[in-house]
Amino acid sequence: MREHIRNFVIIAHVDHGKSTLADRMLELTGTVDARHMKPQYLDQLDLERERGITIKMAPVRMHWRPSRGFARIGNTADERGLGAPPIDADNASGKLLYEELTYKIRRALFNVFNFLGPGHKELVYQNSLAVEFRKENILFEREKRIDVVYEGTKVGLYQPDFVVEGKVIVELKSLPFLGDPPKKQTRYYLKGSEYKLALLVNFGGKNLEIERIIYDSIRENPSSNPHKSANSYSIRENQRVDQRESAQVEYEFNLIDTPGHSDFQYEVSRALHAVEGAVLLVDVTKGIQAQTLANYRNAVKAGLTIIGAVNKIDLLESRIGADGKLIFADEKAQRCVQDLANLIRVQPEEIFQVSGKTGAGVIELLDAIVERVPPPGTADMPSRALIFDSLYDDHKGILAYVRVFSGEFRAGDEVSLAQGGTKFKIKEVGYFAPQHTPTDALRAGGTGYIATGFKEPKLVKIGDTIIRADIRRFSSQINADGIRENPRVNPRESAIAIPGYQEATPVVFISFYPDGKTKFDDLKRGFERLQLTDAALSFEPDSNEALGRGLKVGFLGQLHFEITASRLAREFNAAFITSFPSIAYRVGEKGTFRIVKDAHEFPASPDEVYQPMIKMEILFPAEYMSAVMGLKNLFYLDIQTIETIGDNSVVGARMPLSELIRDFDDQLKSGSAGYASFSYELDGEDKADVKKLEILVAEEVVPALTRIVANRDVEYEARKTVERLKELLDRQQFSQAIQARVDGRILARETIPAMKKALGDFGKNGGDRTRKMKLWKKQERGKERLESSARARVNLPVEVFREILKK
Repeated sequence: MREHIRNFVIIAHVDHGKSTLADRMLELTGTVDARHMKPQYLDQLDLERERGITIKMAPVRMHWRPSRGFARIGNTADERGLGAPPIDADNASGKLLYEELTYKIRRALFNVFNFLGPGHKELVYQNSLAVEFRKENILFEREKRIDVVYEGTKVGLYQPDFVVEGKVIVELKSLPFLGDPPKKQTRYYLKGSEYKLALLVNFGGKNLEIERIIYDSIRENPSSNPHKSANSYSIRENQRVDQRESAQVEYEFNLIDTPGHSDFQYEVSRALHAVEGAVLLVDVTKGIQAQTLANYRNAVKAGLTIIGAVNKIDLLESRIGADGKLIFADEKAQRCVQDLANLIRVQPEEIFQVSGKTGAGVIELLDAIVERVPPPGTADMPSRALIFDSLYDDHKGILAYVRVFSGEFRAGDEVSLAQGGTKFKIKEVGYFAPQHTPTDALRAGGTGYIATGFKEPKLVKIGDTIIRADIRRFSSQINADGIRENPRVNPRESAIAIPGYQEATPVVFISFYPDGKTKFDDLKRGFERLQLTDAALSFEPDSNEALGRGLKVGFLGQLHFEITASRLAREFNAAFITSFPSIAYRVGEKGTFRIVKDAHEFPASPDEVYQPMIKMEILFPAEYMSAVMGLKNLFYLDIQTIETIGDNSVVGARMPLSELIRDFDDQLKSGSAGYASFSYELDGEDKADVKKLEILVAEEVVPALTRIVANRDVEYEARKTVERLKELLDRQQFSQAIQARVDGRILARETIPAMKKALGDFGKNGGDRTRKMKLWKKQERGKERLESSARARVNLPVEVFREILKK
């Protein structure tokens, strides 16, 4: 049912713990067994694990019962236990509640007792058990504040020593023996809470005592309705359900984990239009960063419900306040919570405090997602699904990752693509568990995949809409704006071709040429496959006299290029050479304008040149203001605004896009000791003062080394390039002139002298100087012939290109 579906993303700045938080959610919902869990579980690329960053968005379906833990997952409602009673406590069949988990806890308890023995204080055993839990990868919370509830009313607080994986309470004692009072006390606390099982442990006796205490409302009150429980929680007015029945409802969570780096903002934008809610995560030790602001604004534009959370609370000393929230000893962390609350316009108490590493606070966050994120809306439309990503499968063809906005899709359905009009029959439908799991149908409100059977990557376009074949008959009821005449229908879910995505705009262009055993067709095939999972990747044919046929590829930034090049080499074993990075200029000549991406096609003396500009925000601690402002001396940086967010300053600036690929990020990080971050977006164009820098070897232009350089930097770049070439090129039997030319004049020159042939000692061998002079003149004539022939065939070795094109 739609009201039991929650679609959300986790958004944050890079390295703020999105993937680690997703790991804990996978564990706590039972989606991935703890035995099979590994760090960054949703990051499937080796590069993501090596770099510790998310590159590709990762969807996954989870199931959750609020404040009760995970449910068994199956393909049908009956298998998943939808609407079924809560998990019974220990029953007559001998099946123990949380049997596997309690076995792991007992093992940890015995390890501690066997090492320490009896006689220590309770705190010693608490600290030791925490170490053992971490070693065994058991999630726990220490001294968690639990509400004691009487007939739906909070009447007190209870703080057990441990709550393990949100399911089992562990109370520690160090007494001579375990009497009835602590057993009864634990049972009554359990009765007034939402938990069913507690382990009362005594380390004080000769032997370790473990008392298993259970409480089941069905057993305690057999006459009560078996479909009700003692749990209670509140939902906002438009989502309110019976408090005693809410815990029995199983919710379907469709999570999309997103990248944090600004180069992959297009991944985030696609995810935002496939969900209704977002968890805005901030590293409490670092505070709000530039991409935090950018992601928040994009989420607001997409109309999402935003839940604020601070992560990595396990790294800080803290104490529990009167409201149950942590009070951090570090004032900077407290300000981080306040700053995040101010940003999303809520009270600080509404900011969740979590640890993706230990799992602390994650259960409360999962419950809040149920309460705060609205369920998918309804649209009176035939079956439509938005493609937000894709993947190539050797057996099933292209798998379209979709969010279904209306209707349903099944294997065998006749469907078509709204933009391209291509028709096909669905081979298979399924969901992400997180592995591809086939199912009978994908229904409105959920996410999953559709196997198209297509083998050609170009046939499936990210952002397109898959529609049922009979939707054309429905189009007669659509008005001129593409919306059906129904004011109650959400316009976002009503257009036939679902809107929301913008075409990715490449900003950096780099040519790729095959090298070694790699052929051009192999290189092209690799990019076609990568394009399936990277909607922002674009390429077109290119050629070079020295390097042969290649591809000019468009990227969203330097990191996007580095990741793509690494994937091309790893996943397809491709060897290649890349050119200098360039951008697209709009060049005017004789009253007409054209777009120029290749530097060697740039005219020598254009009438006008326009370059793309970017609008950027730089966020940094206030003490580094002078260093950031000093970047104006190195780059064409036009600072326009200066604001303050907490202890940080935010500078709004405008800069040519070409400056961004001149190590702007490195200079910013160096000047701010690594604390500054920035985000950017395209912002029109301005006139450019640039020159075409050509490199000549033996009086012949080498097109692959031609670049467009800012006028103020042209002499420096010219000198640096010819000096580098002189170091790389081998000496020949003729001299080689290396020149840098701009506007027809030579700005820099280096000469590699010819190799000299030893003529011997004529005096000792009976010769004279006349014969020696004849041989020298013969050598000179040979060198002249070699030089004239060399000018006709300038051919730099591949190794030289590889070295000179290195950053």
